Amino acid sequence: MKKVFISIIIILNTWVIFSQANKSSGTNQEQKVKQYYNKALQRIKTSKYSEALNNLNIVIELDPNFTNAYLERGKVKLQLNQNDGALVDFMKCLMLDEKSGEAIYGKGYISFLKNEYDQALQDFTQAIANGYTEPIIYYYRGVIRMVKQDYTGANLDFTFAIDKRYNFAYAFHDRAGAKFKMKDLKGAQDDYEKAIEYLPKFALAYNNLGNVKREQGDFPGAIEAYSKAIGLNPDYYLAYNNRGYALYLSGDRKGAIEDFNKALTLHPDYPSAINNVAVSQAGDNNYKSALENLNKVIELNSEFGAAYINRGYIKESQGDLDGAVNDWKTAEKLGVKEAEDYLKDYK
Repeated sequence: MKKVFISIIIILNTWVIFSQANKSSGTNQEQKVKQYYNKALQRIKTSKYSEALNNLNIVIELDPNFTNAYLERGKVKLQLNQNDGALVDFMKCLMLDEKSGEAIYGKGYISFLKNEYDQALQDFTQAIANGYTEPIIYYYRGVIRMVKQDYTGANLDFTFAIDKRYNFAYAFHDRAGAKFKMKDLKGAQDDYEKAIEYLPKFALAYNNLGNVKREQGDFPGAIEAYSKAIGLNPDYYLAYNNRGYALYLSGDRKGAIEDFNKALTLHPDYPSAINNVAVSQAGDNNYKSALENLNKVIELNSEFGAAYINRGYIKESQGDLDGAVNDWKTAEKLGVKEAEDYLKDYK
């Protein structure tokens, strides 16, 4: 049966607002600049971003070379989902102050949102070198390194983020994911538990804690963690599927099928749950239904390697050796290690 580890990165949209007006008292125009700029900062603190944007527009109209006004306006535009406009403001800020680490970070963050990870990684690293070392930048750089499968680098960046913000639940969560990939299951469990300590309603963390406990053979602990995830989010089809798998491994086939079917009720085209139902059906010698479901899995996701393994097993049991070998060869090409064991008797 497919072992499902759900690693989903939670993206924070958190901006640290701390800029101050850099205009001294003087002319009436300078006083207006300071007045509107400080109004904008107050609006930002209360999440009144449209009002803040209006104030910053006035500031920039009065003083087109006010560096921090462009920086703050770019951040406000991000909050308003005006990403293109935000990028223009960050670039203007960098024209006025090429060393602005926060503007470089903002520029990199927009690349991150566009999945332009190489550019984002370059910008985040440069921003840190320029002195912008808020916890969030290490977190995002860690996320990129996870995407690039640099788990050691990701682990280090998440640790930097945690060192700077001791209760950074998302950094603990994603560091756990890196540790899981590095086979440090105990470390992953500890970090998931820390994430839950600091964010008690973190359903995703409970789900992934269940995955770690399942891999350690602690099926009751895994089932408990998945159940807590479901309690926090009754529509969490991934957790139903994963709890079903833990129930299956613990010998409760009836409970497993109920959970797989619940996952499919919530998400009818979820390949993992369909695959798991098929495995349960095969265990009951219901090969016809199992084969139909495995065909459906492959139709939904032609790169779902475990489905080829399982379909090959059923074909072998029905005497279709050529069909079985073809499925196992496909699974092998998709990187499923178990395929080698199935194929060695037919080479």
